[in-house]
Amino acid sequence: MKKQSFLPHSLSKLKMVSPLVLFLSLSLYAQSSSLTEFNQFYKSGQYLKALTALEKSNSNDFLLGQHAYLEGLCYSKLQEYDKAIKSFEKAISEKNGNTDLQYEYGQALYAANELKAARKAFKESAAKKFNAPASIYYVAHISQILEEYPAAKDSYTELIKSKEADTKIKQIARFQLTETLLLMMREKIQNKDELEKNVAKYIVPMLRQAYSTDKSSQAAYEIEQRLHEIQKEFNLDPDLLANGRRISSKRYSGYISQKIKFDDNISLTNEENNIQQSKKESFIFESEGYAKYDFVLKKRFIVSPEVRITFVQNSDQDSPEVYQNDNFSINANLKNKYEHLVNGQPASFLFDIELGKTLKDWKQTHKREAYSNTMNLGIGEAFNYFSAGDTSFKIKRKNFTGVNELISNHTISVSGDQTISFTNQHLLIALIEADFINNYNNTPSNTNTYLARFDYLVPEIMSKYTLGLALATTITDTKEQNATRGTELTLNPSIDLSKEINEKMKISVNYDYTKNKSKQSDYDYKKHVFSTEFRYSF
Repeated sequence: MKKQSFLPHSLSKLKMVSPLVLFLSLSLYAQSSSLTEFNQFYKSGQYLKALTALEKSNSNDFLLGQHAYLEGLCYSKLQEYDKAIKSFEKAISEKNGNTDLQYEYGQALYAANELKAARKAFKESAAKKFNAPASIYYVAHISQILEEYPAAKDSYTELIKSKEADTKIKQIARFQLTETLLLMMREKIQNKDELEKNVAKYIVPMLRQAYSTDKSSQAAYEIEQRLHEIQKEFNLDPDLLANGRRISSKRYSGYISQKIKFDDNISLTNEENNIQQSKKESFIFESEGYAKYDFVLKKRFIVSPEVRITFVQNSDQDSPEVYQNDNFSINANLKNKYEHLVNGQPASFLFDIELGKTLKDWKQTHKREAYSNTMNLGIGEAFNYFSAGDTSFKIKRKNFTGVNELISNHTISVSGDQTISFTNQHLLIALIEADFINNYNNTPSNTNTYLARFDYLVPEIMSKYTLGLALATTITDTKEQNATRGTELTLNPSIDLSKEINEKMKISVNYDYTKNKSKQSDYDYKKHVFSTEFRYSF
């Protein structure tokens, strides 16, 4: 029967060395020169010479099997376990009184694979209170090897409850107890679904408790590896979804950020979908906070509530057409995914609900007042049709309700994007989107817009630096305003360079250029925006 390798390796650091009873006992007698030599050789690890010195010694120098006991210790050190066993048995028959005798005898028997005799010796060692935690552990472990699982379970439980046992041995005991219980479950429960439920209910929590006992220990590493093995075997890996997609073990994410921008031509948004120029410049201070948590249900549903808060302040507080854009907004969203398969590949059905409220200085009074409410409903599908990367399609309806009824609108958006991963770790993201905006209280301002955007990301362009290049083109069909505005074309290239300060912090600089071509001068403009952002993620 094969022994588990985990025990001797881990327990070696826990096992007490034979006490100095060995040498103290020698001092009770008038030591001969041979005994003095034995003492010196044993202390220095020269066990063959120690045995030779012991053979030369006078038998009158020993009482109650002490000679056989010392001989057994030397043979054990030399890994001559058969001889060690005979010597320890002779010492026992001669009623040797060293407190570690049964423990050392058990060690020799265990090494010689005489497991039942070893277990008996360790039980006696525990009863005599010598190194009781390690002795009990050996009793439990040997019972486990002998497949006497109820006995192993009782001994591991006794050790976990022991006040004498330290944290390290209790951690190992908890680990081995879970292995024992798992073996008992495999024998008793034949139904696969029932076995999975019991493993999820009892074994996984016990392994996590064992791991948490001391996360820095070598045993903790082995426990964690074993936990992953069991979760994989019983389809219990919390990060592996039913369709085979793996998600991050970190369920929450979020950040706070501070942007400082300089815009040389502030855009006016007095009609929410018709952007005009102001020919005014200003610094813009934008603070943002974002948080999200992913709830995973039955390995198929991911429900992700998220919240985003944004505060925008312009430095130019003298120009009404500038500071009217000061705003505060809060968005509460619920992003949902249903994980399934398409053509044998992982896919996600998307269903999103987004609610938003904006306070804005639209009255130009240096006060942010209620300006608009939004509600968006969207559905979509994300899948791996192309081997190069993820593909997704979405359709969304946005209801925008403004305090000024003229800017209230309904928007239907249809979009598709494709991610392409290159062998050099670069990424290309292509997005196409069409927005059909219906200003139902002001139909002459209706527009249809068509956007094409390409983002190219270069990670590690230098150590801890990421470069982002983007180009967006928007075509706006001004519909009823076509005679005055025509069909507008917007070009929007940008470049972003970010540096990772550490795992949680990064800083980035960005340049954004916009040129809008229109027949009407208020809509025909260009602008430059320079920005710096500091972000802390958690």
